[in-house]
Amino acid sequence: MRVVSIYELRRLPRRSALERLKRVDFVLDEEATLVPSEEFSRILENSGSVHKKLTHKHKVVRA
Repeated sequence: MRVVSIYELRRLPRRSALERLKRVDFVLDEEATLVPSEEFSRILENSGSVHKKLTHKHKVVRA
């Protein structure tokens, strides 16, 4: 059983972290629970797909 800590994954760039997840079986998270690496890699892939910054500014309209 190969396990990697979530703290180790956070130090790596995203692409390297995904490659590391392919080589392990479980991820040890903050609460000391073992999460299957396939499930964790799916979460990691989906978390970067949402834009965090606004692409346009809203105009303030006065009455």
